[in-house]
Amino acid sequence: PVASLLTHSAGLPNWTSGTLAPEFEAGSRWQYSGEGYVLLQAVLAAVSGQDFESFMTRSVFEPLGMRHTHLRWSEALRPLFVPGTSRFGGASQFDFVEPNAAASLYTTADDYATLMAALLADAALLSRTLERPVSADAELGLSWGRGWGIEDAAGGPYLWQWGNNPGFRAFAIVSASTGKGYVLLTNSERGMPLAAPLARTTIPAEHGVFRFHMLG
Repeated sequence: PVASLLTHSAGLPNWTSGTLAPEFEAGSRWQYSGEGYVLLQAVLAAVSGQDFESFMTRSVFEPLGMRHTHLRWSEALRPLFVPGTSRFGGASQFDFVEPNAAASLYTTADDYATLMAALLADAALLSRTLERPVSADAELGLSWGRGWGIEDAAGGPYLWQWGNNPGFRAFAIVSASTGKGYVLLTNSERGMPLAAPLARTTIPAEHGVFRFHMLG
């Protein structure tokens, strides 16, 4: 089901080198799967009759005024692009020549904040995002809704998302109740530790998300 793909509970692996097949019953538990979102990308393209980037541009990016957001690399992005930095200090760049729903978002902090604000402003969409989440780490108060991580903490619930590509780390979080949050985009594989202190100054709370095993 689409809901299990959105909540990373379809049982699919993450970037497997073997045959893509479920490893457990859909909906029974959480397991991150980039392939699940690539499958959703294929479904949207088939239903809409458009390639994925065209669909997202016409349906989301243009209506929201996200002028600097794209799903594939082009030289037109070069003036805005900052090269990445590997964990050992060398330059790193990962150019997606084809859209990838799980990994290839090129954007700015302002554009991504616009997307988050639009989600919070749409009561029906926000409700659907939060309904029937799948537990990701109960001890840390983390679950996964339809497309977003959910953290149960004071001032929340919080919606959050992260990015981990060669040379880059990113993190975004916003309170669904107060609208406070931030977007952090870094051009370093050592950038994620900046997220927790930034949260302490913008959305003070005991945020279990920063101890989540997949953030690094």
